[in-house]
Amino acid sequence: MIRTLVILALVVALPVFANHVPIPPEEVIEGVGRTQVTLNLGAFDPLLEVQARLEDAGHELRYRSLTAGGYYRLHKNLKAGAFYRLQWGARHDDDWVEPTPTWWSWQDTRDRLEQVLIFDLSPRFQLDFLPGKDWVLMLKSRYLFNAWNRQHSLLFRPELTYFLLVDRRPLLNFSLAYGLYFPLNFGESLLYEHEPYLAVLYHLSPGVQLELSGACKTVNWSTSREVIVAGDSHYQVSYRAWVIGAGVLFNLAAPVRRTSR
Repeated sequence: MIRTLVILALVVALPVFANHVPIPPEEVIEGVGRTQVTLNLGAFDPLLEVQARLEDAGHELRYRSLTAGGYYRLHKNLKAGAFYRLQWGARHDDDWVEPTPTWWSWQDTRDRLEQVLIFDLSPRFQLDFLPGKDWVLMLKSRYLFNAWNRQHSLLFRPELTYFLLVDRRPLLNFSLAYGLYFPLNFGESLLYEHEPYLAVLYHLSPGVQLELSGACKTVNWSTSREVIVAGDSHYQVSYRAWVIGAGVLFNLAAPVRRTSR
């Protein structure tokens, strides 16, 4: 009799004990849009980008960002970049909180401003041995430091692009890539996020490109600080979503200075 009462008590209490673990929704489709302006100054290319995302099952407009910086060509096959990003609405593991006893939810971060420093190395190589010879392999490595929570992360993204040329001018780019995000001083998994994606870039004119992309994103949530403080057990949860992206890219050439004779 006592054993039965104990089992019943555990069954009733199980949802209370387990509600500190976030439950990811199923079959989520998210959207991301961006506008990027690049100025071609020869070896140096200043860049400005605005991005917004519709996230979660409710397609909430939570994440927005403004990124400024540029790339410098160190070699014909190597670019280095440095960027400063302002972002609102980013979600971190520690945003899983308990606003009321036994009730856990994601903190609303839409008005929270975060500053991120980004350093980038992008070596690229032309793969002449592939059919068509218009293939380029890029191995992007990017270090990110979030000044708000002092988190360090590393992105490694190999990307293979085929350039469809018409009359020696690019018409379409087809890119297949895999992004791997490694947390350097946070999280409880080797990979915080990873996503394979396919992108198509249409050259509307020499200075304007239209972008369409699709990705399958996986984010590994792990134990938040409030869960540790509350003494609850650790967890790791995978959140998966299909991400549809669209963008407009402007590649502007610097004006040519004319000298009087």
